[in-house]
Amino acid sequence: MIWLNGNIRDAAGAFSAQDRGLLLGEAVFETLLVVDGVPQFWDAHLARLTRACTAFGLVMPYDAAALKNGVLSLFDAHAIKPKADRPGSRHVLRLTVTGGDGGRGLVPQNTGAPNWLMQISDAAAPPAYLRLHESDIAVLAGGATAGHKTTAYLDHILARRAALNAGADEALMFNQHGRLAGAAAATIFVQTGKQLITPPVSEGALAGIIRAALLQLGEAGGLNIAEGLIGRDLLAKADALYLSNSVHGVVPAQLEAGHATGPGAAQKKQGHALCEALPQFDRF
Repeated sequence: MIWLNGNIRDAAGAFSAQDRGLLLGEAVFETLLVVDGVPQFWDAHLARLTRACTAFGLVMPYDAAALKNGVLSLFDAHAIKPKADRPGSRHVLRLTVTGGDGGRGLVPQNTGAPNWLMQISDAAAPPAYLRLHESDIAVLAGGATAGHKTTAYLDHILARRAALNAGADEALMFNQHGRLAGAAAATIFVQTGKQLITPPVSEGALAGIIRAALLQLGEAGGLNIAEGLIGRDLLAKADALYLSNSVHGVVPAQLEAGHATGPGAAQKKQGHALCEALPQFDRF
């Protein structure tokens, strides 16, 4: 079951073949972790979705209260209860906004209202660590979609496939200037000494929710956290690497694909400390 434009309905046959998200990729989305029936970083995700809708001219017919009620109705449809009933449960909530039904052409004269979709699925446990493969597919720094989560993910899909074929778990992606932008489905933090550096959005990095939370902390787990440019030389000299996204939190990573032992105890401990420093949400 899904929530579509204010109603709970079966996912089968829910979308029109004329939807502009399907035909042209005119769509933005958010992916949230739900722990014990509580969406994590809900306000931050909703704010980022609002910015994206404004940037791309997608109408928002729902206020925060209506969307929250939609989430709760979707939870009811999937029997997702508060933590008192199902302690330790983890789900992924996705909100997608498409350009709606429209005629042919990039900007047709008559278009329908945007389609608002919410769906939920089980979430796997975070990986202990991730092996990274350097992709040769460039991310565009300074593009119109920079900082927004759009459904234009073909480059990232190809990069992830290449990483898996190389025996790794995730792809590192660089921009047209040869500097690090992030991973196929995560932001990256590079540790050098007591400094933890992440590329700015202007470099092609996603304005990640966990990334923003760590930057707002400024210091966590004994590390100073800040934005900075990351070239291949700095990457090669890094003491440790960490990937972050809304589903897995902060995960230790390493460049050596196929490395059997994974990160050392110190890096694992540091990654755990960074996760523990993040805000915890127990109500919605």
